[in-house]
Amino acid sequence: MAGCANTLTASAPSCAALKMKGGFDKEFYVGNIADLSSVTYGTNQEVTAIAFGSGGLKKVSGKRLKHGAGTTLEPGDNVNMRVQNFNAVLYAKTAEERLPIEQLADAEDIFIIAESNAGVMEVFGINKGDNSQYDNYGLTASAGEWKNGVLLNDDTSVSMTFSGQFDNGPLVFVEASDIPTNRATLDALVV
Repeated sequence: MAGCANTLTASAPSCAALKMKGGFDKEFYVGNIADLSSVTYGTNQEVTAIAFGSGGLKKVSGKRLKHGAGTTLEPGDNVNMRVQNFNAVLYAKTAEERLPIEQLADAEDIFIIAESNAGVMEVFGINKGDNSQYDNYGLTASAGEWKNGVLLNDDTSVSMTFSGQFDNGPLVFVEASDIPTNRATLDALVV
């Protein structure tokens, strides 16, 4: 029986990578995988463009230094998957503000693009893999807590974790562009 060969590349992180800041900006973008008509990949772990057949992005706003993310490796008999998690902290008081949170709680197969505090637009929920079948993947709410607090200054946020299994960790959105250019590109896709 023939074995499978490993492809390995040397890793020499830059000083910026070694001193990278954690966390995310107060705003992030969310969309439905089913609404995408195409995803264009660059070299390595990069998404260079997304296009919608219907729908578009929604912009979600919260507080700075609240959102977080992580990816864990899930070893398997056939392949190793990466479990991407995006942890959002959301806020709502009125009925109108609560509706989008309820919709996110029930959404399946979504993706999120968020600006990290390290100045990188990170893409969660889009699979690159060997066959680039992004439409077979996505994030789903895997945990959530609506907090009302007891004391006047208690936490009254809604924390929600979006998770999914992928061939890759989070991707980078248009690495060659600066943050204002990427924000303008994504803002133009907001409906």
